[in-house]
Amino acid sequence: MEELGLQPSNGSVFFGQVYGMCDHISYTLGQNGYLIYKSIPYGTVADTLPYLSRRALENRSVMDFRRERKLLLDAFRDRMSISSTGKT
Repeated sequence: MEELGLQPSNGSVFFGQVYGMCDHISYTLGQNGYLIYKSIPYGTVADTLPYLSRRALENRSVMDFRRERKLLLDAFRDRMSISSTGKT
């Protein structure tokens, strides 16, 4: 993007992820001005489970729940410390 002179928030590049998968990446991109698209699958379990299973298999690192939980807890603590200090 830098080589092409594209600014993070000019609307020509979006990053997309399934809602709830590796949200720490989305939060970091968003904090740095990048535009994020979060996909939210909906429907019956029979309809959505095969899709979510494929996404999880494609992104095996998502299956490391200990790492993901630590990242989520760290993000939560960061947000709590910001809200308690009054900074936004």
